[in-house]
Amino acid sequence: MIADIQLSTEELEKRINFLEAENKTLRQREFSILRVLPEIVFMIDLNERFIFLNNTCLEKFKLTNRDIERNISLKELISNRSLHHLRKLYLKEKYQETLHAREIIGIRKDGTRFTFAAYFTKLIENEKLKGFIGIGFDQTEQITIEKQLTEANLAKMKFLSIIAHDLRNPFNSLLGFSTLLLANYDRYSDDKIKEYLQYMSKSANQGHQLLENLLDWARANTRKIEISPETFNLQHSISDTVGLLSGSASKKAITITQQISENSHVYADQNMIRTVIRNLISNAIKFTPRGGLIRIVSRDEKEFTFIDITDNGVGISEDKLNNLFSLSSDYSTLGTERETGTGLGLILCYEFIILNKGNISASSIHGHGSSFTISIPKTKIN
Repeated sequence: MIADIQLSTEELEKRINFLEAENKTLRQREFSILRVLPEIVFMIDLNERFIFLNNTCLEKFKLTNRDIERNISLKELISNRSLHHLRKLYLKEKYQETLHAREIIGIRKDGTRFTFAAYFTKLIENEKLKGFIGIGFDQTEQITIEKQLTEANLAKMKFLSIIAHDLRNPFNSLLGFSTLLLANYDRYSDDKIKEYLQYMSKSANQGHQLLENLLDWARANTRKIEISPETFNLQHSISDTVGLLSGSASKKAITITQQISENSHVYADQNMIRTVIRNLISNAIKFTPRGGLIRIVSRDEKEFTFIDITDNGVGISEDKLNNLFSLSSDYSTLGTERETGTGLGLILCYEFIILNKGNISASSIHGHGSSFTISIPKTKIN
């Protein structure tokens, strides 16, 4: 919390420099993720010039850093026919979120050609179209089942969309408010300065939270995340988590009730389970209107303990309910009071529960609330 004291220009500049340094670090980590993906990943602006090419893209087209420095364009790397086809897609499907080009003829620096398929999504900054981000798959290599490939492509495309769009929002906010403060510091009141610094701090935290979720998701999918299972008391863990979220619930006058057995113990990674429960309760708060109710109930069965987290909120439509735990779903929805989220909460819940040999499911009646059920092993499962 920002101290209620007069801020000097020097103190203000220090805080802004700190936030901008964190912003720069987040952007570097973001591009580091894209750079090492095994698929062809690139970004182009509206003049069809490349903003970014990852390592795989450079290898496929046999490009060097010198080629990047001269700001090469799309027409240098694909055939005229492919370029014409892409331009028709932009015009024909400009209102769609994802474009799919099935056969693009790529031209390497040495003149040889290869065929690749690509998915494109819009690159949006400050609510304006700035270009496109694409992910391509070399078709000269043997491709197996078409359905599996399409699902994988769409999931990764959604992953890249989150990076390309959601991570830019907090960065743009940081840059905008810091510019205003530096230009108008002498004319702003202390209250105005504090207000802007609070916005900047909130934006930095939002960007950091989303990036951490992205990294957790990536580690979970590559099985590089460490799991430390142990036997722990479920009631204590849930009570602690509810305590952390009580402030958010009280702001909307939402009541949270718990019916958890005092002797209920489970065998799992406690930090992961707390993350799952925290995400599910946070979602319930987000989508429950003011004055609503959230119930947390556990039941012990033979090998597993089941936890139901039920709310009387807005509910989930049937079409979205079937894809809640997939990247191919709509990853971000505003809450009842326009609360935002990172867009990866439920996906992380699924990954963490599966890693701990449990399961997660959801049921809902649109307009009447939702219920999420997770199962956790009571003892070690071989």
